[in-house]
Formats: sequence, C-alpha cells, structure tokens
Amino acid sequence: MMKKLFLLAAFVSCMAGVNAQNPKGKFSIKPMAGINVTGLSGGISDMYHYKVRFTAGVEAEYGVNDWLGVSLGAVYSQEGAKVDGAVKVLSALDDGTTYLNRVQMNGKLHCEYINIPLLANVYIPGVKGLAVKAGVQLGLLVGSKMEAVYYTVSVPYTESSEFTIGSSEETHDSPVFTRVEGNVSDVCKSVDFGIPVGLSYEYKNVVLDARYYFGLTKIDKTANPEDCRNRYFSFTLGYRFHL
Repeated sequence: MMKKLFLLAAFVSCMAGVNAQNPKGKFSIKPMAGINVTGLSGGISDMYHYKVRFTAGVEAEYGVNDWLGVSLGAVYSQEGAKVDGAVKVLSALDDGTTYLNRVQMNGKLHCEYINIPLLANVYIPGVKGLAVKAGVQLGLLVGSKMEAVYYTVSVPYTESSEFTIGSSEETHDSPVFTRVEGNVSDVCKSVDFGIPVGLSYEYKNVVLDARYYFGLTKIDKTANPEDCRNRYFSFTLGYRFHL
C-alpha cells in the first residue's frame, strides 16, 4: 500500500509541472467536426451493425491547473445503426392454432441528438498536447426514424417446424409469406445519458479527438421495446481559440 501511495504521489508531482494546453484560469473555445462510427448494444445485438454518420459542435474548456482542464460542449450528433437479421416468434390465434413466425428485417435506424458532454481533460506528462478525457454526457433527441423492410414467413407450429427465408427448399407445408415496407418516426426516447472516454492530441491549436461513448439509457420507446443502448466511436478535428 505504501508503495502504491508513493507512486501516486510521484505521478501527481510530475503532472503538476506540465504546461497545459489551456493555461490555468484561462478559457478556450474549440469548434470541431468529424464522423461517428455508430451502433447499438443490447437487444438482439447480432441484428445491429455499425454505420458511419456525421457530427459537429463546439466545446469550451477552462484550465483548472497546469495539467487539468474541464470542458463543456454542445455537439450535433447523428447516431443509430444498420439493422440486418432475423428473429423467430411464436404467435397464437383465437382458435388455439399456434404459428411459428420468422421475421427478417433489413433497414436503418436514424437518430439525431444535441449532446452535452462534461469532461475532465488530463494532460499527460512528457507528451505535450496529449490528453486523456472522461466524463458524463446528456443527449437531447432531435429526431428518430426507423426505415426497414420486413419479410415474414409463418407456418403452423409443430416440434419439427423449420424454414429458411429466401430458400426454395423449405421443409414445411403451406407457408404464408408477407413483405412489409415500414418508415416509422419517433422510435427513440427523448433523453440519452452515458459516459464518454477518449484521447486527444493537439498541435499548433489543431486538435485531433477520438472518443468512445457508452450509453446507459435504454433508448427504444416502441410498443415492444428492446434493451438497446447507444454505442459509438467519434473522430473529430477541431481548432482551439484561446480567450
């Protein structure tokens, strides 16, 4: 324990002598823009795939001391996921007949947020311009939409019921095949909350920033919600203006 405390004290002492990118007691403004590589976690996770979307915004930072800054931002963020996969569901009619349904869905979930990240930026000793950052983030939904095509095959259920969508060699009798094209708006909750972590590197006021966002909020507000949360990588390029 004493050894760990000594190493921690030595680390803090080293950091105290490092010149921050934002001087102590000073403010800076950083406009930035870039891309999100965005997807979902939870729910039927093998159905959700990453896609590339746009992000842009501005952050203000205050230099707390020579190695620590605190920043607050307002960032427009396009999020969501590609959806491609299938699920099997049992359904029962009023007459007691049970059907086995396989639903194949292909489409995209589009979400747009105004994100408000509050971050601690710790500047690494010995590597000028390099910072580790972590904090919390509130997301305010601007809009959401699901665009998808649903293919459903239904057969009377028995213990041996099985089928393959798109195959001409189905192993069941009298399948019922339907295709529905959907475009549904307002499918996500109005508020998202999570934890962003990342790294940034600054050279001559140009800042390259990479973050990963762990969403903590279940975002699905449909009639049969899934346990889905936002996940994305964000890569931005910005320029710092000292005030």
